[in-house]
Amino acid sequence: MPVERKRSSSSVERAFEFLDIVAAQTRGVTLTDLARTTELPVSTCHRYVATLVDLGALNKSSNGRLTLGVRIVTLAQSALEKNTLRNLARPHLEELAARSGETVHLGLHSPHGVVYVDKIDSEKAVRLVSRIGSVVPHYCTAMGKAILATLPPDQRQPLIENSTTILTPHTLTGPALINELETVARQRWAIDEQENEEGVRCIGAAISSSTGELLGALSISGPATRFTRDLCLDIASDVVTAADAIGHTTSLSGTHE
Repeated sequence: MPVERKRSSSSVERAFEFLDIVAAQTRGVTLTDLARTTELPVSTCHRYVATLVDLGALNKSSNGRLTLGVRIVTLAQSALEKNTLRNLARPHLEELAARSGETVHLGLHSPHGVVYVDKIDSEKAVRLVSRIGSVVPHYCTAMGKAILATLPPDQRQPLIENSTTILTPHTLTGPALINELETVARQRWAIDEQENEEGVRCIGAAISSSTGELLGALSISGPATRFTRDLCLDIASDVVTAADAIGHTTSLSGTHE
């Protein structure tokens, strides 16, 4: 039997590694920073950077610092505008935001965490700091736990095994997390009890198509002093209903992007 070859390009993987490194730094990075982080020769980094700058994926300032280029902004905006789930979910997110008075997020599942693709800010004085494009962990967020609870064991287990970082005194890991996910699977909603960020409470639910395909998740978040657990429980059925409605609408559209 022939050995199946890995269908990937090391050059493409390396280019995305560079973009990830640059994106993680708000003030940009230098060529020396890239060489040190990637453990590659400066000459090799220079070749990659030169190509990415020519393509508009990176921008090089007069002082040599590298930031993400306009090409990335254009591609990201196009991806958001054409994302079917985001477009169909928007009315439901607005309804949840109006009903709860708190911040609502829509997220997509990725191997690295949950990616925010839409957000409706609370109109109240104290708001949450988050942005579209941010990636948050699975194991300690409401959306993430809701997603983990819907995944088959072979896909869920690696994500749980890597979930060992204690972010707050409330973060669940190990058997406690597994027990929590069993509860989430039964009730179909998850609460983040200040597990990702102290002082912030969230409730979320996974969004699936009519055939059971995982599409993403949504959540409502607010300051823990204002968005109490009782308020979360009061709105839990609304969160699940909205997730089901989005999944149903997406299924009818014929696209699950």
